[in-house]
Amino acid sequence: MTKVANLETIINEVHEQSANHFDEIVPLHEMEFDSLTSMWVSGKQVEVAPTAQRLLSNRLRVPYSYLSRCPEELQARNLNYWIEQERQNRNTFFCRFDSDRLRAVFTERYTAIDHMEVLTKILETGFDPAGEIQFALDEQMMVLKMPDYDKAFYLAQQDKIVPGISIANSEVGILSLSIEAFYYRLACTNGLISKTAVDARYKHISRKAMDEFPDIMHGVVSQSQRGHDRFRISAETHVDNPESTIDTFARQFQITQKEAQIVKEAFFREQGATMFHVIQAFTRAAQDGRLSATDAYRLERVGGQILNLVG
Repeated sequence: MTKVANLETIINEVHEQSANHFDEIVPLHEMEFDSLTSMWVSGKQVEVAPTAQRLLSNRLRVPYSYLSRCPEELQARNLNYWIEQERQNRNTFFCRFDSDRLRAVFTERYTAIDHMEVLTKILETGFDPAGEIQFALDEQMMVLKMPDYDKAFYLAQQDKIVPGISIANSEVGILSLSIEAFYYRLACTNGLISKTAVDARYKHISRKAMDEFPDIMHGVVSQSQRGHDRFRISAETHVDNPESTIDTFARQFQITQKEAQIVKEAFFREQGATMFHVIQAFTRAAQDGRLSATDAYRLERVGGQILNLVG
């Protein structure tokens, strides 16, 4: 769930969460499975976190949907067979741990960009440590949204929208480091993440994102201030059947049935027959406490993608 804090508070939370994190290059011959959720790494038994389970399944080319339904003995047999086959292609994995829990597995091509490094870069760009940040943090990802109240504009007399910047990062392969425009609607505290001409999504295979971080941030901030016209057009675009339109976008952007239902519930709290109301249904749904940080971030990005379609 999204919270509001300053940069210092977020840094402290990240420090606490990552207190027992460490990385190791592990030879594949030192990895053996008891099941999908438990394995031995260099002679030590470790729990396999859900993110690592999916990464291992993908890397070893065994469908997670199949493995997760198998009994533990069959899980181990499949995984141990395929990791033996993987040794023909590589000798090691880059493994990320949280104490005795395996949280992610990558090849050595992976370049780690941790949350603390991102926060340090934000400080280096001159962001006020006491400034307001909306953030979500869990085991899968960190999302930071920094509104710039000095650049706010009005969609209607009492409907104030604040542009800003969104930064999202995952240490366990959920998504690339992403730096994008963000819009914050004060009337209902909805947030929307929108693509701009200069936003960036960097896979964790190079240091380019960190090298160019200040320039990317300044470019996205500049672009985010140009969103007024798109919001105005969305508010003027009539929709004959908003519920059907929500269903169409849910399919187009591969939203789950559970998430689509939450979006419809959000729509009924502020109904209207414009594309703006459809967009707001997705962004309001992102505030729902039943969603993970990853799910909420995806719904806010869907809101931004819809806005770009009408802009």
